[in-house]
Amino acid sequence: MNIKCGGDIVSTKICSKCKTENNENHNYCFACGYPLNDSIKEKEIIRLLGISFGLEVYNMLDKLVNVYESILYERPNYADVRYRCALAYEIKGDYQKAIYHLMEALKINPDYIQARSKLADIYVILGNYQEALIEYKNLLNTKIKYTFADVHNNIGVIYEKQGNIKQAKAYYQKAISLNPKFAKPYYNLGNIYYEKGDYEQAIAYYKKALSLKLEIPEVYNNLALAYYKLDNLIETENNFLNAIKLDPFFFDAYYNIILFYIQNNNFHNARKYLDILKQRYPKNFEIDYLEKNLDKKMKESIKNETIEEKGKKI
Repeated sequence: MNIKCGGDIVSTKICSKCKTENNENHNYCFACGYPLNDSIKEKEIIRLLGISFGLEVYNMLDKLVNVYESILYERPNYADVRYRCALAYEIKGDYQKAIYHLMEALKINPDYIQARSKLADIYVILGNYQEALIEYKNLLNTKIKYTFADVHNNIGVIYEKQGNIKQAKAYYQKAISLNPKFAKPYYNLGNIYYEKGDYEQAIAYYKKALSLKLEIPEVYNNLALAYYKLDNLIETENNFLNAIKLDPFFFDAYYNIILFYIQNNNFHNARKYLDILKQRYPKNFEIDYLEKNLDKKMKESIKNETIEEKGKKI
């Protein structure tokens, strides 16, 4: 922009951010500090990207988001920054802004599989299963060459949540056919067979998941439950303990093994694990139920022992 002043023409630069007029020899806006020419802007974007890597390492989310938004102000079609900005918002718990940036990234690149997969994952977190299902199925139609075994598994999870067990099972089996070394669909099939009452088949799938290194406490916990249904008490106890060993704060495994010990009159171990659970979860009404159950069973046991002793003396 040229301004005539006292017979001389003075060139000025208008800041695209705050609209302030600046002298032509300024590289940055004197009002807001924003770069005024493209080469400076490009260097600034590179500098901000470098800063963003450091902020990611130190998990400084608020500053990280501000850096990404600054880059996107100048380069709104930067799909990768949109994706990374969405990840930061997701960690902050701001799912709506995460969804916005993921959708913008997908407008730029409809075959951006990480962005579409993350969008579907967030819909699942929010309980928007139908939207998640649409995005997962869109993934299967992308041009990128990829087996998508994980996507088939995720679609199976959604169908299972919706109560469509037949479809869930079909997608889990498809995931296995695409990648036989993918552990999660074996675990999910184990859960389906457990709910059907086919405990031997459930055990087979849980053990297959474990053989493929799906080392999560839920597998051991559910395996223990399946063994309990078959009255295999040794394997029941061992697998509850494996779950606790893997995650010393896994509430479900503690709860189940305490009930297991109570039902089998092993009051010493029931008390031992109940005390541990009370220390780790001091305010939990389910623990009160366990304690009352234990006290009741112990009193019944003492009463039965007294009756037996009296019977011997008659």
